[in-house]
Amino acid sequence: MAKLLVFAALLALSGCADSAGVGTSQQNSTPDLAIGTVQVEIMFGSGRESIQSEVDCMNDSTVFSVLQAASDRAEFVFESTGVLKGDKFITSIGGVKNLAGDGKNWIYRVNGELGDKGAGVFAVKPQDRVVWSFGKYEPE
Repeated sequence: MAKLLVFAALLALSGCADSAGVGTSQQNSTPDLAIGTVQVEIMFGSGRESIQSEVDCMNDSTVFSVLQAASDRAEFVFESTGVLKGDKFITSIGGVKNLAGDGKNWIYRVNGELGDKGAGVFAVKPQDRVVWSFGKYEPE
């Protein structure tokens, strides 16, 4: 019984620290502060109106994280695969799903340049413009 009480006490205390063992009080946490903004545009094509949103840019912002922020702000949904940052692959935006057989997929460009890595690892900075478009991937 004593071992069970010690285990329960340790379990309760573990909830008061983050994964690095640092307490979660206001004194120890530093909020993420925006360092600027990023423009995000979703271009559906086929006569459907595009979605445009301006979102906060943080020090660690990626194409994927600003898509998440734009989704929250502009109230559209998207789906993705992959658990790790480098595995993130967008499969659907605003109800428009990739068409593997037809070759049309969601493709992103940052400042007009075709993305050359996964959305979860492609870093963005303030004043960048991220455009998602639905079409065939054709490297330039």
